[in-house]
Amino acid sequence: MKAAVLEAPRRVSVTDVPDPDAGADVLLRMRAVGLCGSDLHTWSGHHPFRKPPVVLGHEGAGEVVSSGDPRFRPGDRVAVMPALSCWECTRCEAGNPHLCVHKRVPGLGWAGMLSEYFVAPARVLVPLGDQIGYDEGAMIEPVAVGWRATSAVRGGDAVAVLGGGAIGSLAAAISRYRGARTVMVSDVKEHNRAFLTAQGAEVVVDPLASDLVSLGVEASGGDGFDVVVVASGHPSCLAEALALSRPRGQVVLLPMFGGALTVDLNPVVLKEVTVQGSTIYTPADFAAAARLVNTRALDVRPYISDVVPLGHVPDVLLAIDGGADHLKTQIDPAR
Repeated sequence: MKAAVLEAPRRVSVTDVPDPDAGADVLLRMRAVGLCGSDLHTWSGHHPFRKPPVVLGHEGAGEVVSSGDPRFRPGDRVAVMPALSCWECTRCEAGNPHLCVHKRVPGLGWAGMLSEYFVAPARVLVPLGDQIGYDEGAMIEPVAVGWRATSAVRGGDAVAVLGGGAIGSLAAAISRYRGARTVMVSDVKEHNRAFLTAQGAEVVVDPLASDLVSLGVEASGGDGFDVVVVASGHPSCLAEALALSRPRGQVVLLPMFGGALTVDLNPVVLKEVTVQGSTIYTPADFAAAARLVNTRALDVRPYISDVVPLGHVPDVLLAIDGGADHLKTQIDPAR
């Protein structure tokens, strides 16, 4: 079968690899795989654990070809939760399988999804609604990231999101779904800001052209934001988030930063701000995201910029690295 293999940093080949052996698991014909920021980090050689040679891709949906589990039959359409936890370590037993000591993810102990076929155990497969396309199904994974990142948002909260790419835009939309009274999003790209405005974000800010903190204090009603989600890895974002937070507010960190940060932590002490990391999602988060997508309570179709064949992966990664305007580019390995 064909797969997009990262052979060295910034060098991807769409080449033949051995067909997978499904055994007692489920064999999928992949039909939509989203390209994520972490795929770009892997491609550039900066990802902390995905290293070449590796097949890229972890946001996927596909068609069941064969199944060793009676819950799925050939022709079923499913999305994949790309995290295999052991369910035996103390972290799993404590209800935190996403922090599993022995967790396997595509690119680390498990094949990537940018291939014609992919094997997964039935327990990580989620059926797609009859009206839901494969492209929408592949969006369940990034929606799950946004769902977990906004778990602190309550009805009536003021929420700020720093970084309006795919994950930041989804975090803003999910915050509105959770009942936020106002949502402010900052992003340096005009394309992203225009998209956010079209999707209903109340306040959209270019942090290079405006005083983000002053505008944020005003937008929040004067006391700062209840929840600030950092969805950009720019070094300035943590300081901005602490300045935007209200007393006893919560700052949620999503990105893996490129290096050590130097930041004034006095606002954490003086305002008793909680700084919380957010990494991937639990199975419950993924199930909640699947409900949002399958019912179109969150319509993810506007977030999908393009769907292209597997052979286009090398060019698409170069274009994204060069700053091409897009929210979510997906690959259909069957095309």
